[in-house]
Amino acid sequence: MGENIEQRGLRHARIAPKRPNNRTPETIGRRLVAIVVYDKCCRIGGALTLDDLAETEVGDWKMPDFKIACAYAVSQGWLVVRDDSLTLTSAGLAAA
Repeated sequence: MGENIEQRGLRHARIAPKRPNNRTPETIGRRLVAIVVYDKCCRIGGALTLDDLAETEVGDWKMPDFKIACAYAVSQGWLVVRDDSLTLTSAGLAAA
């Protein structure tokens, strides 16, 4: 009986095939807004600098991902980006 349990455990321990990382602009844009709202406790009209975001998960992102996230968030009206600051809009708070 113990052997049967071990065999079942081995069957479930298979390694899943690697799938490509499908991070769409929408997903990373929404993640950026969620970080601004929930991690940084920003509210409508509140602004964050890039230095403020460097301490979060965004600090580990590659620059193209960050630019794509910002561009998508701006296109949706969630954020206003000027120089090195991000300002949350009411649509951004609702999207989070």
